[in-house]
Amino acid sequence: MTSNVPVAVPVAVPVAPTVAAEDATEDDLMVAGPRRRARRRRLAGLVAATLLAMPMLTACNTGGLLGRADASAPLDCTRYQEKAPDNGAPLLLILLDLSDNSPETAGRVTARTQPYLDTALKNGEYIRLVASGGGPMTYSDCFHGDRMFQITRNNDRREEKDRLAASKVLSQEIDHIVQTERVSPKGSVTGLLAGINDEINAVRSTPDVKVNEVTVLVWTDLLGTGQESDCLNVDGKKASVSIAEALVKRCFETRQITSVGNDRVRFIGVNEGSADRPQQDLARYLKGELCRRISSDCS
Repeated sequence: MTSNVPVAVPVAVPVAPTVAAEDATEDDLMVAGPRRRARRRRLAGLVAATLLAMPMLTACNTGGLLGRADASAPLDCTRYQEKAPDNGAPLLLILLDLSDNSPETAGRVTARTQPYLDTALKNGEYIRLVASGGGPMTYSDCFHGDRMFQITRNNDRREEKDRLAASKVLSQEIDHIVQTERVSPKGSVTGLLAGINDEINAVRSTPDVKVNEVTVLVWTDLLGTGQESDCLNVDGKKASVSIAEALVKRCFETRQITSVGNDRVRFIGVNEGSADRPQQDLARYLKGELCRRISSDCS
């Protein structure tokens, strides 16, 4: 977005009292010449300074380095990317299970994911994002996992300020994906969880990409509905630990979901919607059972 351009305000230049020609003495005329020349020099300097300032003021744009060059332009993610070090970088895999694509949901998703973006920009991480509203997977052109995101500056204070600004700008990509995702009346997080290992391997197999650790960030309410064959279909299920345990056990026994080993998994979005108390309890139990089986580092 372009900032308002300040308008140069004419500056009043003090003028020395003049003496009428008919009343001027020889001394007055001798003094008046240098004064007129001095005034002309001052006015010329003010005009030159104004002309020099106008292009810079006009070119000023709040997008600049850390935003869009124009509000309607596509997000240029290369502004926030750096070459990864030789020993590699962590991967942040963001999975969005969307049962609602409203602006309110988009706001909650971006608020919960932004701290992870900030950490990625601080430490230097690859970012890959996959979303589903119950149908096919949607991939982000920005967060594709092939380039490392990082903001570095020589000044710590400037780096922190620019990093926060960058994470807010990048959150717009997540907001856009949430609000444009086509949401089906039926669906669950099963497909996204089932694909974790494939998504990680896809990044690892990318030329010149070296991943040294993984964090999987999963936005879901864990209240999926779908076909009976879907192991996380909670239609008609009561909220109890034993039912949650049976559902998750079936997921792993049928290999609809598999363990990701030591990779870090973080569930966000559970119990953050408008679900009633029994649904919240069931979602909480499911999260606990999934964490117990899917990773050695899960919360």
